[in-house]
Amino acid sequence: MNDQTQIAQDQAHLAQLGYQQELRRTLKFFANFGVAFTYLSPVVGFYSLFAFGLDSGGPRFFWTIPIVVFGQLMVVLIFSELANAFPLAGALYQWAKRLVNPSYGWFVGWIYGWALLVTITAVDFGGAPYVASALGISSPSQSTLIVLTLVLVLIQTIINFVGVNRLRVLLNVGVAMEMLGTLGIGTVLLFFGHQPISIVNRTMGVQGHGSYTPLFLIALLFSAFIFYGFESAADVSEEVINPRRHVPRAMITALLVGGFTTLYAVFAFLHATPNMLLAMNATKTPNPITYILGADLGPVVSQIFLWVVVLAFVSCGAAVQAAATRVFYSYARDGMIFGHQWLRHVSPRFQTPTNALLVSAVVALIFSLSARFESILTSFAVVGIYLAFQLIVLGWIIARLKGFRVPADGFRLGALGPVVAALALIYGVTMIVNLARPLTPSAPWYLNYEVILATLAILVLGAIVYFAAGIPKKLTSSHDAMPFTQQHDA
Repeated sequence: MNDQTQIAQDQAHLAQLGYQQELRRTLKFFANFGVAFTYLSPVVGFYSLFAFGLDSGGPRFFWTIPIVVFGQLMVVLIFSELANAFPLAGALYQWAKRLVNPSYGWFVGWIYGWALLVTITAVDFGGAPYVASALGISSPSQSTLIVLTLVLVLIQTIINFVGVNRLRVLLNVGVAMEMLGTLGIGTVLLFFGHQPISIVNRTMGVQGHGSYTPLFLIALLFSAFIFYGFESAADVSEEVINPRRHVPRAMITALLVGGFTTLYAVFAFLHATPNMLLAMNATKTPNPITYILGADLGPVVSQIFLWVVVLAFVSCGAAVQAAATRVFYSYARDGMIFGHQWLRHVSPRFQTPTNALLVSAVVALIFSLSARFESILTSFAVVGIYLAFQLIVLGWIIARLKGFRVPADGFRLGALGPVVAALALIYGVTMIVNLARPLTPSAPWYLNYEVILATLAILVLGAIVYFAAGIPKKLTSSHDAMPFTQQHDA
């Protein structure tokens, strides 16, 4: 089947789901995979959090990776069924309103959308120190980091503004940088075997005379902060050719490839660490990544490699912004947000929701001015994403009990669905508790509960907007007011 015939079928299916084609449908599997993979971004996650994992759990934090990847695999399998049934822009919002009801969908989309907006800032602020190092700025001030964060947001906005085809080019570069930054540099570092293979089983005494388990639970956050973003492949479903086939494959592949490349890179860096105790000394070695690269490869190669990391951060931020834009475009198309007529505008030239993109950029720029609160921003972003994920899994369980089944001609779990959903829910709820629980009892209470407080603030703001915008009245008169569980039964 040629592309034009497939696009015609995709548009017909979109019409059955209640929408007309407005966005440019040009992405094939690799580009769709690129959206998910560059958002998940092993390079961004690994290079931002390696020091945290090493300090929290010692080299044994390596084993957090397969645990989290398995848990998220259960989630992505549920998402793959839903991407087959409902290949729509702003995926989680659309899935939730069809699985349970539109009000449920509205709040899932609200949580998820804000988590995406915060993630843009968290990614760019995390990349700012690498940009500074690549530019030769040593010991950058807080103000310098904020300025660099603003510049990164602006660059990503321009790329997203000119359309999905330009974004696709950046994503291809991003995928290449991800591979170079994990498999490439990891392979080189394997020739510098300062530590034995068994290093991944050592704690280097971080637990002292106590139990290692509490520290391992903290170290789990290293992987929890990395392995999400695969769902962004579904957020751009209406720009994908044959999304019912390609989107599930793209999400699953992004997670598994991301898991393998991260596992490979972490092992390589641990194996190539000249002095593990020095690498774990935050005072003497604030960035163990640069210490390892500098010691093994020299300053020239390390400086060149910094630009690989910078490009990975740029492509990651652009992918997150693309996902956030589609969520708010999807909201606006349904009339479920203030200024929806303006927000739903799609550029005739670029076929991109440019007004929703501008709003996402403005919000990210505002957050960038508060980037000094990076820990709060990052923690809320991750908890918000995980909460939205588990609300989707819960919605899938509710809908399944009411008779929901996906079409038989695409990805489906069949009889395995309930087992997968139960494992996904158990994993997700456990991880949310681990992410949100107080970790420093000696700190002020508001710091220990900052993640919970930030999440509650977003929910309260959502409730205010929900009622102030008259959403309940709109839902009462909308064709979306009834659950969608029976409309797509096989």
